[in-house]
Amino acid sequence: MEQEPHEFITPEIERRQHRRVRLVAQVKCEGLSREDILVTRDVSAGGMFIVAKEPLPMGSEVALSFRLGATDPLVSCRGKVVYSGTGLGMGIEFIDLNEETRRALQKFVDEAN
Repeated sequence: MEQEPHEFITPEIERRQHRRVRLVAQVKCEGLSREDILVTRDVSAGGMFIVAKEPLPMGSEVALSFRLGATDPLVSCRGKVVYSGTGLGMGIEFIDLNEETRRALQKFVDEAN
């Protein structure tokens, strides 16, 4: 009996440019006349995923405020919704990080296990 060649299924190409690490923290998210206190799932130097039953639509701009750790300074920045899944949440791309915040995020990611 001759074996058929194995077919490899290539997953969707990874488009992320930054390593993500787990971050469960409250985030204040303001956009489209809404102000919500939500919870993050992960963060990278380029963005974060926020758990939300009713996420904002893709393309929406949001104002975010969160802390990387309980004693860390408040991070305030703007972002753009690049993924929106009802019942799941939304992927946010940071769009206006200052250099100090970008360095703090990169350090947080680099030091995470």
